[in-house]
Amino acid sequence: MPKEFKKSKPPTFDGDIKKYEDSEVWFLGMKKIFKIHDYSNNMKANIATYRLKGKVNIWWEDLKNVRGITEEGLS
Repeated sequence: MPKEFKKSKPPTFDGDIKKYEDSEVWFLGMKKIFKIHDYSNNMKANIATYRLKGKVNIWWEDLKNVRGITEEGLS
């Protein structure tokens, strides 16, 4: 993960949604940080999936394996 992105203190998302807005808060936080950094779409996908933790990270890894998805394919 680029150093300047780490300095932005990017949010993580663990999939534990206590209220509907939890996932939206993570998504908007990532989107806000991406606005100030000139990353390729591929880099954005890699960074966003890197910030997934816990249950949602397991879900993402399973989805990639079952469907043959890669971060590169998301951009």
